[in-house]
Amino acid sequence: MIRKSNYFLKILFSSACLVSGSAMAAPITDLGKQIVSEKPGSILSLEQQAVTDLFPHAGQRLLVNYRSRGIQGEPIVASAFILLPKGTPPKNGWPILAWAHGTTGVADTCAPSGDYVGGPVHSYQEVASKALDGWLARGYAVVAPDYQGLGTLGAHPYMNAKSQLHTVVDAVRALHMLKPKDFNKQWLVMGHSQGGAAAIAVSAYGQKDAPELDLKGAIALAPGGYQYEGIAEYVKTNPNPEPSVTAFFPIVLLGAQAAEPSIVPENLVSPEMNAVLTQAHSRCLSELQSDLKKSPSSIFRPNADLKPLLAYLKKQSIENMVPTVPLMIVQGSKDHLVDPRGTSAYYQQLCKLKKPTIYQTIDGGDHRDALRQSNTFATSFLNVIEKNQTKSYCSNFK
Repeated sequence: MIRKSNYFLKILFSSACLVSGSAMAAPITDLGKQIVSEKPGSILSLEQQAVTDLFPHAGQRLLVNYRSRGIQGEPIVASAFILLPKGTPPKNGWPILAWAHGTTGVADTCAPSGDYVGGPVHSYQEVASKALDGWLARGYAVVAPDYQGLGTLGAHPYMNAKSQLHTVVDAVRALHMLKPKDFNKQWLVMGHSQGGAAAIAVSAYGQKDAPELDLKGAIALAPGGYQYEGIAEYVKTNPNPEPSVTAFFPIVLLGAQAAEPSIVPENLVSPEMNAVLTQAHSRCLSELQSDLKKSPSSIFRPNADLKPLLAYLKKQSIENMVPTVPLMIVQGSKDHLVDPRGTSAYYQQLCKLKKPTIYQTIDGGDHRDALRQSNTFATSFLNVIEKNQTKSYCSNFK
């Protein structure tokens, strides 16, 4: 049992209290001067939870609200769940895996830390849990942030590179705030889809952002975000797109608005699409996909000015990011949500820059196969890191 020290107890207050047995941390609705003055990673609330059958190698599960940073570095509250291996920590502490989850939506009910059987993110969590349990079996502590605005105050700036960087890095800091001797400074980040882009952002900026920690590498599974503005250009030039794309697009728009309020989605989309946009405020991606049987005949208004939206999305694209630590990318060749051609192009870009990058292709694999098969690839990646062999990768690229 991890005990909260007097320091942590001092910064807890009524609005941050947790309800025993609740599915997710109670949202903190008032930052207050106390939270603003705390360091990134400071614990604001903590709850011990039952370990479910999804994680047979977990000894403890904790739910935490912690002080993080938003897009501009402003103080925010973020939530995460923590999984600790069975047994006692090794002499040098458990190494840490930070897990960056895939797209779930922008509503608070889409926060993975609040997952429950039959819930809107449960089918995804069932797949993710097998991957995470593999890390517990290796002796890693796992911290899984929800990202800014999921389950906590404020809107979710979906795919914003800085926001995702901050919530992931500060979640790792939160573990060290709990009981420093139990955790090693060494850590890795792994993410899928949206989280794959987050993992790439961490690989580029994470060590500089948290120099007190030792980031060893990053794993990006079917990472989204290559030429990110392309999704808006696609739905503009392809009327009546696939319903799966249409269900996804409101999340892109609302995420952009959360980061850049001058972008007003209601002024851009058609009346038909506006109905889907309204649903996205309160429903998760899986629900939007099941609800939407047919796409609107048009997504945007005829004369919508998309320049501000396209400019913002382009700034979040992964091709702007250059890793400073070893990176492994895993991509299914039949992924219909993340175009393998874009992922391959990003890999080739990094190889030209002579960055230590590994690219693994799953022949015939779909979007979730990169996550399903990640444990096998992760084992080989860890061996490469431990033997310091990553410098040899990409050397034959022409």
